Amino acid sequence: MTTSLSYTALAEKLPAGSIEFVGNNQVKLNFSAVTESGSNLALNASCVKGVVRFLQALAELTAQVNEDRASADLPPIQFVSQQLTGTPSAPEYEFTVRVKVDTALFVDNLDDPTD
Repeated sequence: MTTSLSYTALAEKLPAGSIEFVGNNQVKLNFSAVTESGSNLALNASCVKGVVRFLQALAELTAQVNEDRASADLPPIQFVSQQLTGTPSAPEYEFTVRVKVDTALFVDNLDDPTD
């Protein structure tokens, strides 16, 4: 069986406590845990580190899904990828997120590429 693009699988790519089911149909993403900043995170803090770490975890999960799919003779998926671009003196991360949409429902119905 291949890895799915689930919150459980994503939680394995992030620091402990970053994602949790809190009941009542709610999943919490804890950016204090994602950034490992403890109690120093506030709403006026920069969101860059948290967003980048979240995207890095999604890129790692996509890579794991594709490794599992290759082992099962399934084609790779495209979801989140990460590249280090720029120059040695000015490196930059570049992330690409690709999600197919059901044209009958457009944005209201995004297709999970692992389905």
